[in-house]
Amino acid sequence: MLRASAALATHILGGELWYVHQGGDSYLFTLKLYRDCGPGNANGTGFDAQAELGVFDASGTYLFSEMAAFPGATTVPVVLNNPCLTAPPTICVEEAAYSIVIDLPPMPGGYVVSYQRCCRTPTILNLATPGDEGLTCTVAVPDVGQTGANSSPAFNAYPPIALCVGQHMSFDHSATDPDGDVLVYELCTPFTGGAPGNPAPSPPTGPPYTPVLWGPGYSQAYQMDANPALAIDPVSGLLTVTPSQAGSYVVGVCVKEYRAGVLLSEVRRDLRFDAVPCMVTILSSIQQQQTFCDGYQVAMVNQSLGGSSYLWDFGDPNSSTDTSALFAPSYTYSDTGTFNVMLVVNPGWPCADTSYASFQVHPPLDPVFVPPPIQCLGAGAVPLLATGNFTPQATVAWDLGPGAAPQQMAGPSIGATFVQPGQQVVTVTVSDHGCADSYTDTVQVFPPPVPLFTTDTMGCLPLEVRFDNQSTAWTPMRYAWDLGDGTASADLFPVHTYTTEGQFDVRLTVMTDSGCIDTVSLLRPAAVRVWEQPVAGLYTSTPVVDVLDPVVTVHDASTGADSWLYTVAGSTYTTPEFTIAFADAGAYEVVQVVTSGLGCRDTASIRVTVTGSLFHAPTAFTPDGDGLNDQWLPVVIGARAYDLAIYDRWGTQVFHTLDPHAGWDGAAMPVGVYTYKAWLAEHGPERRAFVGSITLVR
Repeated sequence: MLRASAALATHILGGELWYVHQGGDSYLFTLKLYRDCGPGNANGTGFDAQAELGVFDASGTYLFSEMAAFPGATTVPVVLNNPCLTAPPTICVEEAAYSIVIDLPPMPGGYVVSYQRCCRTPTILNLATPGDEGLTCTVAVPDVGQTGANSSPAFNAYPPIALCVGQHMSFDHSATDPDGDVLVYELCTPFTGGAPGNPAPSPPTGPPYTPVLWGPGYSQAYQMDANPALAIDPVSGLLTVTPSQAGSYVVGVCVKEYRAGVLLSEVRRDLRFDAVPCMVTILSSIQQQQTFCDGYQVAMVNQSLGGSSYLWDFGDPNSSTDTSALFAPSYTYSDTGTFNVMLVVNPGWPCADTSYASFQVHPPLDPVFVPPPIQCLGAGAVPLLATGNFTPQATVAWDLGPGAAPQQMAGPSIGATFVQPGQQVVTVTVSDHGCADSYTDTVQVFPPPVPLFTTDTMGCLPLEVRFDNQSTAWTPMRYAWDLGDGTASADLFPVHTYTTEGQFDVRLTVMTDSGCIDTVSLLRPAAVRVWEQPVAGLYTSTPVVDVLDPVVTVHDASTGADSWLYTVAGSTYTTPEFTIAFADAGAYEVVQVVTSGLGCRDTASIRVTVTGSLFHAPTAFTPDGDGLNDQWLPVVIGARAYDLAIYDRWGTQVFHTLDPHAGWDGAAMPVGVYTYKAWLAEHGPERRAFVGSITLVR
């Protein structure tokens, strides 16, 4: 179990403890601890969450403890005194400064404050049993009744954690005392503390403390393999050593403070030196040019290793100030060209290294083209010109997109042929000086206006025609119509009446003033055909006939007719001439409709008058129901107006009618003689009256 515990805590490199009087009975104690964060700390043991500071009286009697919280850790940089050398990357040290204020009222003999922790890394060469050794950080607070208030000295800086074998090291290991007391420096033996089985004693043990056990050949005077040996100036605190063998060494340095010749306190620094075989790793390296044609300013990328100072020469023949001592400078060249850049790492050192790189300086290509105004599809090649910061030797490639034929062209100036309307995406790519850059814009291609119209193209005089305009364009249009008969129009849908026969060519011209600016015409020969009307005409040689001879012949007098249709007295006739016998007197209209072979029509009419009249009345009738002579019915022809009345022998009216086709049936009337009176008006000025008798026989 003890061995397992020891394996879990082999990380201690060293530490020190000091204090500053805060006034009254208060003291601020600072415990600075160092741990191994490299491969020597096999278990990766970290700092404790709390550090216990034990307080003792002058005789070593334990009084109480105070717990200081972990403040966080920082990495101690590996700094060598020779910039030509580089320590192995396995060297790693972290430090943590625990601090706490402790009240210590006056006490005869003063106090001793201590911290203990185990264990050290087993790789240490100058201890007999390094894995079993811990450390004790301790400092005395003198009796204020004898010396007055006191603050202990504190070391100013931590020495290099890595020393190069065979390289002399000189380090100012001095301390500062707030009270101005006299300080004396010496090498001393560190104290051990804790044990593998009890790595963090609580409470810590009191003084006196046991020094570490030096390994064979090592002592307080000779703490590490070195030639000359490790030494410190007792007055200045200058620490010097030239390590002669690689390894890890525990080193103790003490600073004692004296006031009026009286020793007040001592701060014992317990530290570890790692003597390592250092390598000369100075390498000058400039990152070769990665981007081109970015302008005149070039940002240098320094890929050097192991350097501490630098000298750049940018190779600009036009400048006497083209140098820099920065790690990664930028330089603005005065002109284009190819320049040789030099970088010297650690100039003046024996291990200085130099490298070179070639840089080409060119401004950005910045290709561009100015899109032309909206183009008309099919109007010919569209000129495109690429401009920018490139030479005549540059390669210029155009991608005109799927709307062009061909899609790919080359050269700074081209004529692009677009075969599709719309927004054409065009990209020009310029390659020059090993650089390439592109620019994309659009070319607007509109179709030209398309004139189109329809109409009813055939008819008879006078012919009214409505033109249906179906023209299309991507922008507003104006219209100019030539209707073929000397008539023009600017209407969208013109309506025109043709008054002369013939075939007329119609032309529509459409014009656009924006987008695809163009004028396009459509001519439709014989778009309108107008035929002459036939002229109807008819006559008869006897427009007035007598009812007793009502026969009339109608003669054709039309022109341009191919067919005839007559209507008269409810009858129709389709021959040019015909004869009709009227059944009654009256005024009759004869209507003629003539049609040409192209469907044109005309109408005319004449009037035929049938005059005269006839009235014949039977003298007797026999209304006996035998179906023979049962009704008395006069024959009446040519009556325009008619009135008939029948009376008995006493003068009483027994029948009356205004219908010349109505007869008397003598119903319920006795046999005997009756009197009739008839009156009619002819189709003319004549009026007639008829009186007679009727014998009713059964």
